[in-house]
Amino acid sequence: MTSKEMIQRLVAHDAPPRIGFDFSTRTDLAFVGSRSYINLPANPFDQWGDYPELKALTGFRGEVRRDMFGNIYGRFNGRTKGECIRGVIQDWDDYVFELPEFDPRYRETLLGMDLSHHPNYVLAWGSSLFSVLRDARLMTNALMDTLTDPESVSGFVDMLAEHEAAVIRSIAGCGVDGWFFGDDLGTQTATFISPETFRSLFKPAYRKVAEAAHEAGMAVFMHSCGNDYALIEDLIDAGIDVFQFDQPDVYPTEVLVKEFADRVSFHSPVDIQKVLPTGDREFIESRALRMCELFRSVGGGWIAKDYPTYGDIGVKEEWAGWARDVIIRNSAL
Repeated sequence: MTSKEMIQRLVAHDAPPRIGFDFSTRTDLAFVGSRSYINLPANPFDQWGDYPELKALTGFRGEVRRDMFGNIYGRFNGRTKGECIRGVIQDWDDYVFELPEFDPRYRETLLGMDLSHHPNYVLAWGSSLFSVLRDARLMTNALMDTLTDPESVSGFVDMLAEHEAAVIRSIAGCGVDGWFFGDDLGTQTATFISPETFRSLFKPAYRKVAEAAHEAGMAVFMHSCGNDYALIEDLIDAGIDVFQFDQPDVYPTEVLVKEFADRVSFHSPVDIQKVLPTGDREFIESRALRMCELFRSVGGGWIAKDYPTYGDIGVKEEWAGWARDVIIRNSAL
């Protein structure tokens, strides 16, 4: 059985033989781009640097850059992907937010990869919905907008969803198995927005993207940090098939397995905040084994993974290796 077939069975809850792997040392997954853009305007600020023009707009003292939408990001000491410090939408009544034109010829690039015969399960990178709003308006404004200008919010995310659905349709039949996108929706204790607000303003957009993916034969993987418990049922109803949670023990994992693992799967490491950073080998190994046992009890539903940048979260590779080794040894279902 190939990795592709194994993950297909895992996502479909069709008696996979083992837990899935997405480790630096062994993986069942492969990732590809979903589009290339054409006619993009020149952007002299797309790399991190010390740009007086951008700093004059923000007052920020560290490195800055501007993305293709016009959002300005800042960071210090060359670390992290930065944070948006000035969104392109300063006022809903007077803004320009142009989605770039994707190149339909990118389809030929994917077809040339012969992905349907790739031994691994192939995921295409998608774009966020809520996170694009969060950056374009900045978080405080975006959250306030859900109360003071809900029509602008729903119209904006629907525009993004239409764009993503069009991209998905443009690569249908190219051998891509799943659509992967990310939206952080919660703090450590709760979601940024209420379930009622999510249902009225955001859920239709998520459903639109998921339906386009399913019609194209793709499962939908969604990354999200924070405690999304209050939204999980709605996200499942909208069409999410696999949740990529780097903090499964914020729920904890026992709750995820008991309440949701019969309907969706999880793509997660051993928890990157509560477990791995402790450096306690016995605790890390016992928690990794417990996660294996939990998902074995429901016949699967777990693609175990590494966090991509352990150094950024203070986790030594050796500590991650303890969890990885336990999972691989106990992966049979």
